[in-house]
Amino acid sequence: MIEFFNVNSIESAKKTFGIAPGGFRYGFIADIFPENVYRELTSSFPDVKKFKLVDKMSGGGHKRFYIAPHYDVSKNMGCWCHLRFFPPLWRKVLQEAASPEFISFLSDSIGVEFNSLAVFGHTYGNEGCVQEPHIDGAVREDKGKYPSTLATLLYFNEDSDNTSGTCVYATDRKTVLFQAPGMRNGMFFFEQHPDAWHGFPVMPKGAERRLVSLAYSMEESPVSLKNSLFHRLACIPTYKRMAKKIIR
Repeated sequence: MIEFFNVNSIESAKKTFGIAPGGFRYGFIADIFPENVYRELTSSFPDVKKFKLVDKMSGGGHKRFYIAPHYDVSKNMGCWCHLRFFPPLWRKVLQEAASPEFISFLSDSIGVEFNSLAVFGHTYGNEGCVQEPHIDGAVREDKGKYPSTLATLLYFNEDSDNTSGTCVYATDRKTVLFQAPGMRNGMFFFEQHPDAWHGFPVMPKGAERRLVSLAYSMEESPVSLKNSLFHRLACIPTYKRMAKKIIR
C-alpha cells in the first residue's frame, strides 16, 4: 500500500505529461503529497544553514546552490545510515519512494523503466543561485557506474511561486520547452536523455528553492534501502565515522 505519496494526483496528471522533440518524457505532478503530510515534511525540512555551497561548472553549465548529505547507490549500495538524523516521517517517505510498490506504480505511470532509487538528497537555493542549462552525468561520457534513467524533484516551498521552477530546454539551451509551474507540493520529472537540457534561471531576491532530488535507475537486480536492526548494528561505515569523530 502506498501511504504517503498521492496516488490520485499521479493518476490525474498522466494526461498532461509531455514528450520533448528529442523523445524523452517530462512532466509535473501537483499535490504529490496529502496536505497534512506535506505540512509536516515542510516544517521538518533540514536546517538549510548547514547545507554546503556548490559553485562550479558541470554538464555544460554553471551551477550554484546548496546541498545536504545525500545517498548514492554507487557508493552506499542500500546503506543510508549516514542519514540517520532524518526525522521519522522523512525516513518513512524516502523508504516508500524506494519501495518496489511505489517504483512500479511511478514507472508504469510515467512510461519509463527503472527498479531502484539511485540517488536522493535535499538541496536549497536563494537569491543569486542558478543552474544553467546542462545535462546530467547519467548521460554524459563520464557517467558513473549506476546511471539513472529518471530524475525527479520534489518541491517543498511554503508558497507556489514559480519564478525559479526547473526548466526543460531545447537543444539550443535557450528555448524553454517546459517549466515547473509551482514550487509547492509538486513533483517535476524528466527522463534522462542526451537532449534533456535542464536547469533554472538566476533566482531573484526573496525567492527560495527547497527540494529533494530523487534519481531512479534500472539495475540488474533492484537495490533496496537497508533498514534492518541487524544492518544498523553491523554497519561498518557508521563505525568508521564514529572512530574519526573520536580521533578528532
